[in-house]
Amino acid sequence: MTYPRRHFLTRVEGVHDVAAGMRQVDLVGPEVPRLRFRPGAHVVVRVPSDTGEARRVYSIWSHEPRHSRLSLRIALHDAGGPGCVWARETRANDRVTLEAPRSKITLDETAAFHLFAGDETGAVPLLAMRAALPKAATVVGVFEAAGAAQEMPAEEPLPWVHRGRASAVGSRVLLRAVKDLELPPGKGAAYIAGESDTCRLLQRLLIEGRGFLRRSIHSQPQWTPGRPGFGAGQD
Repeated sequence: MTYPRRHFLTRVEGVHDVAAGMRQVDLVGPEVPRLRFRPGAHVVVRVPSDTGEARRVYSIWSHEPRHSRLSLRIALHDAGGPGCVWARETRANDRVTLEAPRSKITLDETAAFHLFAGDETGAVPLLAMRAALPKAATVVGVFEAAGAAQEMPAEEPLPWVHRGRASAVGSRVLLRAVKDLELPPGKGAAYIAGESDTCRLLQRLLIEGRGFLRRSIHSQPQWTPGRPGFGAGQD
């Protein structure tokens, strides 16, 4: 099999759940210490499928070059696609191929403050970015999950709201929470990630209702209904 992008082999070091429906997969390999990317990056993982391999996009939670370790946090959906099957079933010492990390959103170090907003899937890259900011940085934000059990722990936490049985698609719960945020003075940068319609609605709110410049909003849709492998391109 040929690969169109630079790729490298890794070994699963360990797997554990960090929240209900959120699994961390720790990968190790000789190429991992040489990886260069910014907080918030993602990788394409080539997971087993009925047709051989499928390409699935996962956000990088942490990178520990000293230990040759790259950690992914993966939302486990009810659907039985190859990505979820792999995340549920993979075990220590399994091998998996990754493509080189890529970044769509990055931190704006010139911003007066930083706003983060997203759902469970978006919390992975956004909290990794939050952790990379200096301690003195001014940060606001809010994340959304189905309930308290789905909140993802982090060393630098931000508030969570719960949608309960409401839809995560075009989430009005998260939209209302961002609308109610008290913003610091100055020109801020916003980072939003999660379901694609929700990202679009949040971007409109921030521009039309919260005074953000379009160029100051960094958006990364993580998933959209009915499109498995969203963002990975063709298998």
